[in-house]
Formats: sequence, structure tokens, C-alpha cells
Amino acid sequence: MSPTTTTALPKTTLWLWPTGLFPRRIIYYLRAKHITLSALTAHNIHLIPIILSPTTASLVAKPGYEARPADTSLPCMRVEKDDDETLWVHESLSIVGWLEEVFDGADIYGSTISQRAKTRDILSLLNDALAWSMAEMIHSDPRTLAWSGLASASEQSPSAAAHAAKKFHFYLQRLENWVEGDVVGKGTSSLSGEGAGVTLADVVLMSQVCYIEEMYGMDWVAEHGVLRVWVERAKGEAWWVGREALERCEKEEDWEGVLGK
Repeated sequence: MSPTTTTALPKTTLWLWPTGLFPRRIIYYLRAKHITLSALTAHNIHLIPIILSPTTASLVAKPGYEARPADTSLPCMRVEKDDDETLWVHESLSIVGWLEEVFDGADIYGSTISQRAKTRDILSLLNDALAWSMAEMIHSDPRTLAWSGLASASEQSPSAAAHAAKKFHFYLQRLENWVEGDVVGKGTSSLSGEGAGVTLADVVLMSQVCYIEEMYGMDWVAEHGVLRVWVERAKGEAWWVGREALERCEKEEDWEGVLGK
């Protein structure tokens, strides 16, 4: 789609916390698709930076921007349609799906039917792995009390943490078994194997690995050598961006530095 004016498309507003787990998926996706700040503007898509408030420790829009809507997680997106209907999109992968419909370019799921099938398999597995990883952390790391819903450390359960850790590693081991032939045997750039150099599976795994490492000092793939090989390789890819640039984007609203002009 190549509109000549921003008024040809509904106004779309996207609230993003650049260093956050799920918002990071959006940033990696935009970089992987070469969607620049000017391309977003041309499609009437506007970014609102979210920061951690130094006074309330809550995630809020930077001063001067429209406030983060109540009862929303991050990222969230609002599409103001011509018929006065407003569409809200709340989940990161749903936002990616919407952007895929708007922008031309390579399919983020892969360039072949086989690669796209692998991507969807991996995404399902990563969703399970993340859920069990979070369960382990909730029952073992006191820092999670700020958001876990547990009233105090006394409600944390070592046995629940141990069970969750076992399930978490089960799913990552299964992922390693699936991708080893491609990642190690063939040296593919994507977890999803031959085809496109980057898929949504890559974006999602890298977001999880980097966020957990930066926020909690944990190596999410510490016991999984095949995935560690892939992570180090992916850090050399053009779509990846590190913590320093994301923090600068968050503090200085440097979207161009992350997405390009």
C-alpha cells in the first residue's frame, strides 16, 4: 500500500515502551520489515513513547503525549476508522498481523510454505515456554512481586517454581530439537530454516531473551546451547537492536535512531 497522503488512511496510534518485552517485538518487526519512521507517518501511524514513571513506578506516556489508555497492556494500538468506529488492538502479535496487512514486503512468517509452517510451530512453543518461565520467576524472584499479583514473598512456592522450571526447559529443549538441523546443520539465519533471513519466530525469541537478560540478569537460554548459538548469530543481523539504542529511544524519543528516517 502506498498512500499519497496520510489522510487517505485512518489515524492509527501505537503506544510503545521501547525496552519492554512485548513492545520490543514491534520494534524488531519494524526493523526486520524495513519500516521506517517516515513510512509509518505516510500511513498515518503515530508512535507514543511510554516510560517508567520515576514517581509512581508505573508505565505512562511521556509528558506532552496522549496518555496511555486505562486498562491497557503494552503495546496497544488504536485505529480511528472513517465511520467513526474505533478499533483497539491489544496483543503484540495481533498488532504485527495488522501491520502485515498495511505494509507491502516479505511475509514475516517466511518466504515458503514450509518456513511459514515452522514459524507458526515455533511461536506456539515459545508462548508455552514464556508462560512457564514467568511462573518460575513469580515463585522464585522477589522482584516480580511488583506485578505478579502475589501479596508477599510468603505466597511464593519453591515447589511451584521447580515444576515451572522443569516445564520451561522441556519446551526449550523441544525447540532445540526442532531447529538444530537448520541452525547448526545448515547455518540458517532464521530459526524457521531456509527461506527468509528473519521471521516472526526470530523476533519473538530474541525479544524474550534480551528482555529477561536486561531486566532480571538471567540468561533465558543458558542451558540450551543450540539456542545460544542462534542468539549470538542473530545479534549480528541488521534487524536486531541492543539495549543502549532502545533506552535512548525511550529517553530521547529517538525513533529515527531505531527505525531510520
